[in-house]
Amino acid sequence: MTLYDTIGKTYARTRNSDRRIATKLLEILPGLQGSTIADIGAGTGSYAIVLAEQGCQVIAVEPSQTMRSQAPTHFAIQWIDAYADNIPLPDQSVDAAIIMLAFHHFQNYQRSLQEICRITKNGQIVLFTFDPAFASQFWLTKYFPSFIKDVELTFLPILELKAEIQSVTNNVFNVLPFPLPHDLADSFAAVGWGRPELYLDRTIRDGISSFAKINSDELNTGLSQLQRDLETGVWDQQYGYLRQQDQYDAGYCFVYSSVA
Repeated sequence: MTLYDTIGKTYARTRNSDRRIATKLLEILPGLQGSTIADIGAGTGSYAIVLAEQGCQVIAVEPSQTMRSQAPTHFAIQWIDAYADNIPLPDQSVDAAIIMLAFHHFQNYQRSLQEICRITKNGQIVLFTFDPAFASQFWLTKYFPSFIKDVELTFLPILELKAEIQSVTNNVFNVLPFPLPHDLADSFAAVGWGRPELYLDRTIRDGISSFAKINSDELNTGLSQLQRDLETGVWDQQYGYLRQQDQYDAGYCFVYSSVA
């Protein structure tokens, strides 16, 4: 059983594709018409759908039945029940692979990278991920301090991630920071950077793995403090300027290869 078999039952309600993230993904992967793309750790298929609607054949690899059961059907998407470190596809069978906020869930990331490179022609890979160096700068960690440790344990530092990928492919890799828009539609961990009230919504929290990992005492204490700070205006005194910003660099980025 995967983590998301337990916590992912309402995932499709809050983890929708964001049009700005989708647009950037499509810019990084031009000329998609007719291509076969593997979506590794596809979740409920929110970005697989984006690619399918661009004329791609998508192979969505996802081990969680709970997640797969929430995915919308699309004739151009083939679902495979598998983990990233053991993908049942032939060598060089896809034109490119995407990993959208999923790499940190891979149990064996080195073996997973080898597998993804094995199935991908020219090793063309796009990851959307998070730089753990940014974790302590985010105001949410003041309320839930164990988030910092969780991020440090689960996300590879960006330079280390690049080095790991480079060890299995000869392609040139680029890092493209992606500041989050204020009205982010994909409700991952930093969705409420300028809308703190979102974190008081259990449905939002249920789609964020970090909330599932902290103990109940820290969760309840943090939520109570956040609610008090919002009611008394303390949060706005400290962080209210964020409400006026159109975007915020929370540390998310694309790491992608261009064919050498």
